[in-house]
Amino acid sequence: MAKETIGIEALLHRAYAQYRVDKVTPAAVLGMPRFKPSGSLVGAMQALQLGTIIDNSGAAARMLGFQSMAAATPDDLLVVHDHVLALSAWLIEGAQGDEPQAWKRSEIAAQGWRVEDAASGLWLVRPGEEGAADAWSRLHDPFLTALVIEHARNGTRPDHGGPMPARRGRPDEAARAERAGIMLARAIYATWHAALGLLAVELDGVLLKHQVTGPTSPEAPWDSEATGNVLASQAGRSDLGRNSTPAKLLNRKANRRL
Repeated sequence: MAKETIGIEALLHRAYAQYRVDKVTPAAVLGMPRFKPSGSLVGAMQALQLGTIIDNSGAAARMLGFQSMAAATPDDLLVVHDHVLALSAWLIEGAQGDEPQAWKRSEIAAQGWRVEDAASGLWLVRPGEEGAADAWSRLHDPFLTALVIEHARNGTRPDHGGPMPARRGRPDEAARAERAGIMLARAIYATWHAALGLLAVELDGVLLKHQVTGPTSPEAPWDSEATGNVLASQAGRSDLGRNSTPAKLLNRKANRRL
């Protein structure tokens, strides 16, 4: 059977607006925190597995509801949700500067660096060589999984901060703060867009019934010269998956000096 060709934004909207796949988990149905199963959940699952007649109220009934929800959800959309959950590992270095860079936590660890959660926020620490001091760089957590789900469900895009105000003379503290806020919004938007591009590449090779194309949202809506899709000219490249890390996706025109 031929696959349905669908853009990544339309696919995510279907998953989170129509099927609400983020709710199709035992924890969500039972109203429990993730990764904290209780005795009632275990008992309900055992009863369902054994075919035991159980009361139609409480946790067990909600587990039956979960089974119905899961059965009605296309398998492809559950795979989509698994990939979106993995986006929670992304962090942005220098989000308020001219050259923001996105990293996965696994990439940071692979470089021999570390993430420090200090009172002042998250920091990327690069150990110094031969007794030199460590280099500390501020990190921003965009809560990318929640960001992608929110805008997928609502059919919207993140705010990119609008145009940069034109100013003359030396900027004062208020002007610097305004610029930093706009740069942060742009970095978050660029990371969101890069994430959609990466999802399109990853999902196109694993979904059974969908052929996924890249995002239609502009790559850098604040820049009239940078329009189109992150993966518009490369969606068919077989080697793209190896090179499409968040860091490399952001290191494009959308991430140039603004």
